[in-house]
Amino acid sequence: MLATAASLLVLNAAAAPPGNPMTSPSQLLVLGMHHSGTSVVSNLTMMMGAFGGKHEELLLHPDNPLKFWECRDVVALDEQRLVSGIQEVVSSRYEVPEWVAYGFDSAKAATRVHETAEAKAIVHKLNAQRPWVTKDPRMCLLADEWMPLLDAPMCIIVHREPLSVANSMMIYSHNVSLAEWASVYETYYTNAMRACDGKPTVVVQHAELVANPYSAVKKLYASLVAAGVHGLTLPTEAQVARLIRPSVAATPLYLLAERQIVGQRAHAISSALSFTTGAPLVKPAAATWHVSPRREHEAIATLLTTDNADYLRGALVLGSSIRSFDSSRDMVCLVTPSVPTEWKGALEVAGWKIVEVPELEEFWWGQSEECSAGSTDQGERWGHMATKLRLWQLTQYQRVLYLDADTILTGPVSDVFGSVSTFAAEAPKYHSHFNAGVMLLTPSLRVFDELLILGKQNHASVFGNLIDCTEQGLLNTYYDGTAGREVTKLPIGRADVKADWSSTAAPWAVHWITHVCPKPWRIADAAEPLESHCDASVYSYWQRVWDRLTHSSKDASSAINHGARESARRKMRRLTGVSAGPSLVGRQLRAAPPASIGELWSEVGDTIGRQLRSVMNRRELRRRRRRREEYDSSPVMTPEAWAWVAIIGTLALGLAAGALLHKLFIKAPTEVGKGMTVVQAKRMGFMAIDEKGQQGVVSAVDDDDDDDDEDEDEDDEPELPKKGKK
Repeated sequence: MLATAASLLVLNAAAAPPGNPMTSPSQLLVLGMHHSGTSVVSNLTMMMGAFGGKHEELLLHPDNPLKFWECRDVVALDEQRLVSGIQEVVSSRYEVPEWVAYGFDSAKAATRVHETAEAKAIVHKLNAQRPWVTKDPRMCLLADEWMPLLDAPMCIIVHREPLSVANSMMIYSHNVSLAEWASVYETYYTNAMRACDGKPTVVVQHAELVANPYSAVKKLYASLVAAGVHGLTLPTEAQVARLIRPSVAATPLYLLAERQIVGQRAHAISSALSFTTGAPLVKPAAATWHVSPRREHEAIATLLTTDNADYLRGALVLGSSIRSFDSSRDMVCLVTPSVPTEWKGALEVAGWKIVEVPELEEFWWGQSEECSAGSTDQGERWGHMATKLRLWQLTQYQRVLYLDADTILTGPVSDVFGSVSTFAAEAPKYHSHFNAGVMLLTPSLRVFDELLILGKQNHASVFGNLIDCTEQGLLNTYYDGTAGREVTKLPIGRADVKADWSSTAAPWAVHWITHVCPKPWRIADAAEPLESHCDASVYSYWQRVWDRLTHSSKDASSAINHGARESARRKMRRLTGVSAGPSLVGRQLRAAPPASIGELWSEVGDTIGRQLRSVMNRRELRRRRRRREEYDSSPVMTPEAWAWVAIIGTLALGLAAGALLHKLFIKAPTEVGKGMTVVQAKRMGFMAIDEKGQQGVVSAVDDDDDDDDEDEDEDDEPELPKKGKK
């Protein structure tokens, strides 16, 4: 859609003609939603020559040169004003970071920005350096309060389509859906467009900025000059390339259900900002904050019973997919004592409320010869599922929708809760019974006790195979269609049945019920090929949800790790055994010796650089952990910083001397010597002399920097166990 937009930029009809510098625009406000590219545009505008503030006055991200570029005083004043205008009845409903300002009401009694001495002083100071530029995404909510202080304003609105923005923001709260993030999007852009009505305005398209940065920069420069902004210079292509490179990422596939939950209002705002032909922007009606009603008596649940990390990954993706569509219901993850304690924090980030329950002993599986004929992997999967019956003990809820950890939600479930009153379960494809991987049930201690009594009897022959020995056989025996035990079959999608995801008839959930198509994590890890009969779209969707939870925020356009979400993402990757780097096996153990003094000195410099970066990264992580919130920043060079400079300088001299002596006089062993102990050999990265296999380093590399919470090295990616069919 964005690629076919008629123009990247639009100038409002009220744009001042070039001529008198005092009447031409010289006060530039960069406005746009979080994650829309406002930082890059602010940076580029400063590169053209607009004054953004002294370096020590700017908020700069310590790891990412593309982030922030905001005036500290402006941000502090915006935050103060936004906090004073928050509607508690709205903001208290969600656990959203304060800097988002969810629920801000400009009509609430408070001192307006233009009424404060601080704002007047900020504008007065910036006016001495015209043209100037300032940026803060939250200024979208306050631009109308800054405007009375400006005599020559111009708006630069950075636009990105709503679903991409909402999808990228999902990690910031565990009880907010795409609908709420779309509400943030709608409110930010609506307020910005209303404040900029009648002012010269330029719209920058995020899609073009990332696809062809220099073309976008040239258009931005041309439009600013055409509007009458003086004193700007077009940066060279090389200068822009050092800041941002074209993105090669493919356009993600979004489901129709995702587009629908974002809502028509957000799409209408996006369309108004996308399809511009030089006509002025239409002033939209005021926006209101979205608040989903709570459904305290309904819950969505899953179950983890072992330390199988594959199903942890499944539960994380399932949880995040549920939150995409539903912020009204509790998400309950039942876990047994066999589930590692450290998994719980990651599950909570994905939205799950953890409830530990005792494991129920299997009734029939493994208790007789006929129920022990399955393979080991079937035993691992089916030999721990009797605990699923504890769903009927969740009597604090009137209705519970259960989904196995190898399912994913692909649409809202309110209609399912509202239209089904009986017990319901996943409809089969090849038999007349039901599958227990997806169920809608009414918790009842009476039913729980009756299921336990039934489990003490001999199992029935419902399926005529091993499934009769499982909880699925038990439940099919109990829910037999008689009065009070009626069954509604739920139409659940399957990976081996291709769906039309642009249709309203698409399923609201997909279950990887058999091995006809691989489990999604197998495809994500490239452990198996995806065959043509499997639905590639649903695998792509699963991967996208996994990525937004765990993908490193290493920006392909800047090659730098960044973002407050990185620590949580690292933890999820580590817990699920996903390695972010290649193995060292097969690498050359020792490079050829330096051929010259110059080459030697270069190697010494590289060694020192790595050591210093390690020290600085650890310091920065500790400093960021002490921050009160993401947008705070300490002065660039405080007395403590100068002390650290002295310490690091001394350290650098010591490292240089040590590295030089090591290169000149110490030769690392390249093979296991006779007198070398096993411990010494392994410390040097070799296998023990009598161990089988090639010699070489046997650890794996993780691309993450050291984390404050995790000082130990990352483990190798574990071998993925096989799963049984179900």
